[in-house]
Amino acid sequence: MLNTVARAFEVLSLFTSNHPLWGASSVAARMALPKSVAHDLLRTLWELGMLERHVGGQYGLGLALLPLAHQVQASRPWLAASRREMVALAGLSGEVIHLSVLQQGALLHLEDAHPVGAGKDLGLPSPGLASMNIPPQCSAMGKVLLSALPLGEVQAMMARQGLPALTESSIRTADELQTELARIREQGYAYDVEEAFPGVCCIAVPVRAGGQVRAAISMSSPAERFYAHKREHRAQLLEAVGRLEAGLTVLALQGDA
Repeated sequence: MLNTVARAFEVLSLFTSNHPLWGASSVAARMALPKSVAHDLLRTLWELGMLERHVGGQYGLGLALLPLAHQVQASRPWLAASRREMVALAGLSGEVIHLSVLQQGALLHLEDAHPVGAGKDLGLPSPGLASMNIPPQCSAMGKVLLSALPLGEVQAMMARQGLPALTESSIRTADELQTELARIREQGYAYDVEEAFPGVCCIAVPVRAGGQVRAAISMSSPAERFYAHKREHRAQLLEAVGRLEAGLTVLALQGDA
């Protein structure tokens, strides 16, 4: 039963803005499943209203997911506030802005904000509903979120998951990770310098609300633009998150956070 639930969620996670329609054959190939199993998963999700069927046996996300999304957003006002700052920051910087949290040792990407007509040339997969399967120590957002955890919790997480590397620049040892996390805690932001994707760099900042780190917001850019605008983009990101946190403090005082 648990395996079926996990598979159903994995299917939903496939649907992104870059790939909004999936059929049984493509789901089977992506998830390494028999086509009959993929077909049954898609049909069950369609019967529940979580998917809708299109011409040619393709499926897209269904309206039954919308009330769930609204409920999640209504119970977390910081999500809507984050979105507003992300859209403004994407327009100001011309880069893609991401919002993520850490769940069970994995990055969960919540959403992106894209500038109009710019910043879409990174060649990155669209995050969708679930993790992009990036080890947290390989990304700026992941490192920011790890830096907010107790050392023992980080050590236990890395003991379970190891330190898989995605590029030659990825962190590979526990000592290197501890040094990096200490630096992030001191300076208040993190860099990913081609540690997750070759040629792509990120800056990330924690989002605090109610005295806790709730999420991380990052700005991604090709390495060339990152090095040319590093200080400018870092200042823009820190300023945006500063405004966001000030707004969240007001919400908390009003009893809405």
